[in-house]
Amino acid sequence: MMLSLAFLLPGICTMLITGKTGGNQRKMGITVTLKGGEKIDGEQFVVGMAASELSYVKEEEALKAWMIVCRTNFLKAVGDGKAVKEKELALDYISEEALEKNNGRKAWVEVHNKLEKASEETFGEVLYYGKEKIDALYHPVSTGRTVSAGEIYEVEVPYLVSVDSSQDVESEEYMSMKIMTYEECAKKLKKGGYQETADNCKQNLKVEAQTAGGFVQKVSTGNHSWTGEEWKKLFSLNSSNFYLEDYGGRLRIVTIGKGHGMGMSLYGANGLAEKGLAGETILSYYYPGTELKNEFP
Repeated sequence: MMLSLAFLLPGICTMLITGKTGGNQRKMGITVTLKGGEKIDGEQFVVGMAASELSYVKEEEALKAWMIVCRTNFLKAVGDGKAVKEKELALDYISEEALEKNNGRKAWVEVHNKLEKASEETFGEVLYYGKEKIDALYHPVSTGRTVSAGEIYEVEVPYLVSVDSSQDVESEEYMSMKIMTYEECAKKLKKGGYQETADNCKQNLKVEAQTAGGFVQKVSTGNHSWTGEEWKKLFSLNSSNFYLEDYGGRLRIVTIGKGHGMGMSLYGANGLAEKGLAGETILSYYYPGTELKNEFP
C-alpha cells in the first residue's frame, strides 16, 4: 500500500484562471508520458505522487519531507533516462483533474498551492546513502515503531531500521478489526482459490510464525498455509501485523498499523512536524545515516 504542497501567487492565479498549475514550477528536464498520452515534466509528476497521500501529511515541514521522499523514489525509478512512461514507473500518482474532482474546487486550489510550495522549496533535493539514492520506503501508519528491513526480509539495510514512532498510536487507523463467522472465513478462502470448511477454520486456524514485532510470517489451517502478506490480501487487512482470535464463536482479526511498516511513517512524520521538527530532521530520523543532495544545482 501505495504529498507535498504549494506555490507562489502567480501560480495560484494560473490555477484559478486555467485550472492548471506548474506555470512557474521549476523543471527537471525529464519527460513523463501519462497513461492518457499527456506529457509532463518529472517534477510535476512528483507533485502528483505527493498528492496521492495527502490525508496523512498536512504540516508544512512534513510535506517537505514527503516531497523529497517522492522525488527520491521517482529519480531512482527513472535512472539515467530523460523520458519515461507512467506505466513503467509503478509509482502512485494522481492527476490534477482527479485531485480537483476528489477534493472540490476550493480545497483543490489550497492543496495544490501547498504542494507546489513544498516542491519549490525542496526542488532537486534527494536522499542518498553514500553514493547511491536510497529506496525511500514509507507507509501510512506504523505499529508504534517502524520495522527494519532485516525483520521483514532478513536483509539488513542501514537506513531502514526500527525507530520509535509512538505518535502513530493516536491515528484512527492504528488499530482495526474484522469480525466474521467461520462460514464467512471459509467463503473468503474459497474465493481466493482455497477449499476450506468452516469447522476446520474454527478448530485449526492459527498464526504459526511471526516476527518479534508481530508481523505475521505464516498462517495455517492444517490443510493450507499462507504468508502474512497473502492473508492480508485475502482479507483486505491494513497490514500483515495482525492476530487471530475466537470472539464469541466468530473469528476476529485485529490488525495493527497500516502498510509494511518500513521507512518513514507518514502519520508519524506529520506528528514530528507538529512538534516543530524540520523536514530535513524528520528524514534523518526515519532514514538514519542518509544525507540530502541536490540533483539539479
